[in-house]
Amino acid sequence: MFTFSRRPADDPAEEAARLLLRVGVFLLFVISLVAPILARQTVYILLPIGAALLLISASLSEDARAGRSLRAILLSPPMLAAMLLVLWTGLSLLWTPFSGPGERFGKAVATLGLVAVATGFLPLRTKTSNLNLLPIGAAIAAVALVAITLLLKPQYSIEDILDVGPLARAGLGLALLVWPAMGALAVRGRWYSAAALGVGTILACYLSKAPNALPALVGGAVVFAAAFGRARQMSMALAALMAAIILLAPLAAFSTHLVWPESPPAFFKHLAFWGHMIASDGPRTLIGHGFGAATWGVLGGYLTPATPRSLIFQIWFDLGVLGAAALALVAVRASLAVGGTRPALAPFLLGGLGAGFVICLLGPAAEQLWWLTLAGLDAIAFALVTRGQFRKRRPRLPAGWGAPAQEGA
Repeated sequence: MFTFSRRPADDPAEEAARLLLRVGVFLLFVISLVAPILARQTVYILLPIGAALLLISASLSEDARAGRSLRAILLSPPMLAAMLLVLWTGLSLLWTPFSGPGERFGKAVATLGLVAVATGFLPLRTKTSNLNLLPIGAAIAAVALVAITLLLKPQYSIEDILDVGPLARAGLGLALLVWPAMGALAVRGRWYSAAALGVGTILACYLSKAPNALPALVGGAVVFAAAFGRARQMSMALAALMAAIILLAPLAAFSTHLVWPESPPAFFKHLAFWGHMIASDGPRTLIGHGFGAATWGVLGGYLTPATPRSLIFQIWFDLGVLGAAALALVAVRASLAVGGTRPALAPFLLGGLGAGFVICLLGPAAEQLWWLTLAGLDAIAFALVTRGQFRKRRPRLPAGWGAPAQEGA
């Protein structure tokens, strides 16, 4: 006579939770990478829907620990540093000379909240079937970018040059999310698949001419190569480098202005102009002009087109030294947290962090809300892959497992 035991998965609520989780991850990492190629506004819609599905899935699941990780996320050093930056940004609205930044600040805070909720309610262990959606989404996005570029031969407008066109957004999103996708493949021993995905991403970004995507991939590759086999050391070095660049950027700009006060070389044009602004502002450089002052100043014609468009300039111009210190703290804590993951995965995540920092340096994508949304999706992908259940081989069943019970034994 055979005896059967009831599996936990037979619970309808648990099955529904797993289905909703699968759909949420599919929306976040497959549809969110492909849909913006055709419709630029889809990324704003898919993130709330995906976060809501993850929340509903956690509420239906019997694993009570899933919700507890939200508190751990909110109390983690990178999130606390981000909250400090958000707090100072909100306070700076009191002296910003424009009224539009208030609405953008609200949207940015809502986006960060959705990212925290989605990350906090991810399962503590990511199933391989869900983890596979990361490289699948990146591969489909790369193929779609190549196909649209080769078949349709799109004409690039000024919006594409300024990193707000659909192809540019898709290219930058792919340059970010390909790193956790490659990490998910490599940790399970699929190195050839990871390499093929990386080569496909480079080809897609090159053909689609997504601005700053290729430099970001090169920067990420340099960090990845340096971190391979020594992730913890490289995470500390990367943290120190990012903090130094953020905090010492005004000094570099002012020095450039002193060297070339009149006609700087083209490569240093924006940096020299920032140095001229520092010389004119004086102590106001340390306080900042208020959130959104740089963006609205350029849009309103108060600042010339020579104004730098990088995130670091905007932080200094808008939020001053306290905002720059908070941003440096976010970068440092994120790098150290990524460096503390499993040694085989950390180099890929550090490469993704380096790629994102390069995009922030070059601009102008990092000044826009859709970039913050893509960065939030990247953070969720980091959490998803670090919680993965990595196995290269199927476990062997012990001898005699599942043997039928003998009557009268």
